Amino acid sequence: MSSNNNNTQQVHPAQNDDVETATMESNSKELHHKKSMKRLCYVALLVLLLSMVVLLFTTTIFHVHTPKFLIRSMTIDELSTKSSKNNAIVMKFEAEIGIKNTNFGKFEFEKASVGFFYRGAHVALVEGDGFVGEGKVKARSTKKIQFTGEIRTRNNSILVDDNDIISGFLTLTGKAKLSGTVHLLKLIKRKRSSEMNCTVTINLYEKVVQDINCK
Repeated sequence: MSSNNNNTQQVHPAQNDDVETATMESNSKELHHKKSMKRLCYVALLVLLLSMVVLLFTTTIFHVHTPKFLIRSMTIDELSTKSSKNNAIVMKFEAEIGIKNTNFGKFEFEKASVGFFYRGAHVALVEGDGFVGEGKVKARSTKKIQFTGEIRTRNNSILVDDNDIISGFLTLTGKAKLSGTVHLLKLIKRKRSSEMNCTVTINLYEKVVQDINCK
């Protein structure tokens, strides 16, 4: 009886060691699994952040916008009308053109000219159309260009409609195309062309520009 009891007592420590070993291995695997999952979460978070940064740069800084080319203001210095079979308008004015560059890089533009139209017909300026020489606009800024002009509709064989004379309002359309290149970080160059399409409403009675609307 004594011998059997000794054998039983010797088996218990071995079983305990096996249980402890299995528990330690299980805990080690679980700890390793948790560490792996944590590293995976960190990697996924890093990839997400990098994707957001790339998306932000491509949609803002590296996205190339077409600069806006429009008539900012126009002031009439002299205006005279003749109501007869040969309705004519003589108008001297000062205009300011704006080139708005919303990009994060400069915009270098080529020469361009601004033409004015009345009811679809081109109205020539006495001293030539409004001329814009080549130049550049800094990043996220607007370049302002002033010029003076004189319109004589009769000299261009264009008659002003009687209804416009009677209503007291004359509508001219300023059109032009400005081509150039946008430069980003000295690495990216993109050609862009901006078209001006501005409607100028003139009050013939008060001899002022009533409204300027650019599309």
